[in-house]
Amino acid sequence: MRVIRETLEFRTNGPMKYYDLTGLLRSIIVEHSVSEGLIHVYAVGATPGLVLLPGEHVDDFNDLLVRNIPVTGWRHGNAYAHLRSTLMGTHLVIGVYESQLWIPRGYHVYYVETRPVHNHRRRIHLFIISR
Repeated sequence: MRVIRETLEFRTNGPMKYYDLTGLLRSIIVEHSVSEGLIHVYAVGATPGLVLLPGEHVDDFNDLLVRNIPVTGWRHGNAYAHLRSTLMGTHLVIGVYESQLWIPRGYHVYYVETRPVHNHRRRIHLFIISR
């Protein structure tokens, strides 16, 4: 068994911007010659989100979050961002089989910036367990 750890840093511009990580995850699998295993994706922080969605339904998902957790009306200034993050979660575990992400066709892994911060430095930790 082999364990690989990667930390990715990037900048986001929010709010409610979706960053497709699928291609990046695929390239890391190829770079490390992972043919079979698991990849654990962890978004650091209390307000980001990670979701696995079909590409054509990102707008529908976003509308659901925005409609059900509005920006205004909270005692805490960015409570909405924490709640949206809680609904999405900050962890995903994805299988890898035959050097491919084991996700349905047409689905993508998205990092979601929930806060209205521009040029925000974010981090993602990846832990890959393979044979």
